[in-house]
Amino acid sequence: MRLPVRHISGHLIWTTNAATWGVWKVGTDNYTHASKATKRERLDALEALFKSLRGEALLLSLCPQVDAASVVQRMTAGIDWDKSPEYLDLSLKVLDQLEGLELTNRVDFLAIPLPHLDLKQTARAVASSAQAELMSALGLPVPPVSASEEAARLLQANRIAAAWPSGIKLQAATEAEILWIYGHAARRGLDEPLFPEEGTPRGLRGRGHTVAAHTQVVLDEGGRGGQSRKGPSNPFARRFAKVTTEHGSSFQAFSVLAEMPESFRFPGSEYLAALDDFGFPVDWAVRLNIEAGAKAEPKSRRQQRELAHQRSEYDGETAGVPASLDKASFSLDEYRDRLTASATEVEIRASVVTCVWGTSSEEANERAASLQHHFGGNDYTLTRPVGDQVPLFHAMLPGTKTPKPLLDFTQYLLARDFSMAMPFSGASLGDDTGSLYGLQLSGGGVRPVLIDFSHGPRVNASASAAFVGELGSGKSVALKTAMYSILSTGHRAGHAQSRGRALVIDRTPQQEWTRFALACPGETQIIRVDETAGVSLDPLRIFRGPRAARYCESFLTPLLDIASMSIEGVTLSEVIEATRTGPNPSMTALIANLALRAKTPDPDEPNDTAVRAAASELARKMRALAKKDLGRTIFDPNLPVVRITNADSIVFAVDRLGLPSKEELSEHRLRSLEVEKRYGWRLMYLITALCREVAFANSSEFTGVFLDECWWLTSSAEGSNLLLEMIADGRKHNAGAFAGSHDPYDIGPKNEIGDKIRALLSHIFVFRHRSKVLAARCLEFLDLDPSDDEMIKLITENLSPLNVSDTERGLRAGECLHRDLRKRIGGMKVLIPADDDAAEAIHTTPGGQMGEDEPAVDVPREGALA
Repeated sequence: MRLPVRHISGHLIWTTNAATWGVWKVGTDNYTHASKATKRERLDALEALFKSLRGEALLLSLCPQVDAASVVQRMTAGIDWDKSPEYLDLSLKVLDQLEGLELTNRVDFLAIPLPHLDLKQTARAVASSAQAELMSALGLPVPPVSASEEAARLLQANRIAAAWPSGIKLQAATEAEILWIYGHAARRGLDEPLFPEEGTPRGLRGRGHTVAAHTQVVLDEGGRGGQSRKGPSNPFARRFAKVTTEHGSSFQAFSVLAEMPESFRFPGSEYLAALDDFGFPVDWAVRLNIEAGAKAEPKSRRQQRELAHQRSEYDGETAGVPASLDKASFSLDEYRDRLTASATEVEIRASVVTCVWGTSSEEANERAASLQHHFGGNDYTLTRPVGDQVPLFHAMLPGTKTPKPLLDFTQYLLARDFSMAMPFSGASLGDDTGSLYGLQLSGGGVRPVLIDFSHGPRVNASASAAFVGELGSGKSVALKTAMYSILSTGHRAGHAQSRGRALVIDRTPQQEWTRFALACPGETQIIRVDETAGVSLDPLRIFRGPRAARYCESFLTPLLDIASMSIEGVTLSEVIEATRTGPNPSMTALIANLALRAKTPDPDEPNDTAVRAAASELARKMRALAKKDLGRTIFDPNLPVVRITNADSIVFAVDRLGLPSKEELSEHRLRSLEVEKRYGWRLMYLITALCREVAFANSSEFTGVFLDECWWLTSSAEGSNLLLEMIADGRKHNAGAFAGSHDPYDIGPKNEIGDKIRALLSHIFVFRHRSKVLAARCLEFLDLDPSDDEMIKLITENLSPLNVSDTERGLRAGECLHRDLRKRIGGMKVLIPADDDAAEAIHTTPGGQMGEDEPAVDVPREGALA
């Protein structure tokens, strides 16, 4: 292989054909699942960029190979190994799993030849290139480009880039990135060079580099070099290039876009962005030639005259002028009208080439055929030119001329029409570091998604997350996976007191969260709350300061079915405050103080009679509650106060509590709710308040509070306010709330407080929902259009679908839409931890991981450590 590149400096390439190219790395934005407004903004930004370009340009989008070891290295960044032995074992297992997968990413580049400023500069460039070619042919060393020319061209490139619109992020490529482009082309699918990491030095040693090392490549059209000559071969069966280096042979199949629809619609015409939807990586390049509309219009005028001449040929024809001629004339009229409608309009002559590869010609052919068949049903025709695979290989390299075979497939477009193809639209998801939480659903090959839930507070953002989906869609598994991630990655190097903690309220009859917590790293404390409880949750005993009065009042007001600003409500508030500030505050003392207030006249109180009657009634109600089975948990002064140990995970097992259904908590049914259910509902509020206190106690530790099926909390104003407080104040206390439910309005009710809750969540995971109403709410939760039929179909039918085989259903379990910390939205599949014990305990499917006849787990009593 011979490349016309003789010198590289910074982001500039000097070629042997007297041209100097500039290369820029393009910043991509998630597009596929973005809102319509975001898509429209991206379209406008691309249109503005292409209108600002003139002459030749190369758009290049490549899928670099990702090393499994680099993924694990990012997973383990900042972890204290001495305190995280389980995570070390987990990382080694993940490494073994990833090494067998085709891990890829996507990077985009824009390359343009810099125009010569005058005749003198042109002459110098031609002379310099001719000299370099001659000296190279004679075996003499070729001198590098002078430092003065480097500086002049660099200044010119910077001035050109400064004039481009700011809607698309462009950054000058590094020498290492440019050299990687050539290395990647020669070794696609093999042990290819890794893409330079962000933050690596932007320059190589010395001044100026060549691609001499990258020319040691044998390009074999159709792989005929090693073919027997005994008989003729079918050229249509050998439409690939065999690219051989010392690392092996890569079989690469190139296709060009031969036809496209006569008109475009938006959204719906993003054929370049759609190349990320395949299960294998696809490289693509677009060779552009951009000309101002005023200069291009005369050509279209000549075409119109030719069409008029053709129409005259049908004069006297009884059948009339063919419909195709009328259609072509109408299309050309429209094209000319749009071409001259704006002074900024341009004509783009675009030639599109794609590349897929494999370790064998059969694999490359199979992938190329899959690509062709996919686009064939959408009025886009991809063809694989026979005998022109090697020229197309060169067409995807910056610094090379556009080969003749590619020019034969030129498409004439306006800036907006071409922008609808949506180049430079990636699909990145997750954090730069963190545990391996899942895999992206789109993006050729396999793209890992790393998530560090503790990253939010470190960058002044919330760490809280929401998990929404129907029964069996995978939200609870995703919640547990997040819990495992926090517990296993919490110990940070250089932070002696750091660790990850999890506080869980387990209300499941199968005690699934308790079972899972016992399988997670670290110590686990189980606190059982039922009629036989051995600990007290008396709010006046477990809380201190004004919060004790606040939590006590929020607990009792709904429990006693009184209005907060009624005479009973105000009386209760006053007596609670007096009890809190008195000696030995407790619920028993509160009852005694209410009874005392009922007997003690207050001459300064104008409504003293009503107040004493209210105090008497409140004391009577509370004595009745104290006699209930669950009353001991609150009203028995002899029980020891609940003791929160220093365990890593703390589980409140409340499966014995009678809880109302979501429907029973509606306003018109709440008054008739039986006492046991009302009591259990308010106990859950107290437990959540206790979790809030524990989570905020030590900011050196990252603590997650897990609230699965959280409607029981947000169904009251007090509960919604408590959840909002955990989310809003969690950032400065290094904590976060992890809430799960079937309906986004369960997490953040449709009111002012609920709107704030939904708005402050950093991570949102939406799983399958076969209800279109709830699917629309999920889209609104993601800040997407709730009336988008395609997205509703995605959530209702294409996330972990049920109407598939058992094998496929297992493979597709855990699919969801994820909005990450940077508010990028993409599809992903949640991976359960690569820990055998945790993986066995994470499932709740009957007859699955936990057999139908399997006994329930033996849960330790309250306060016990596992």
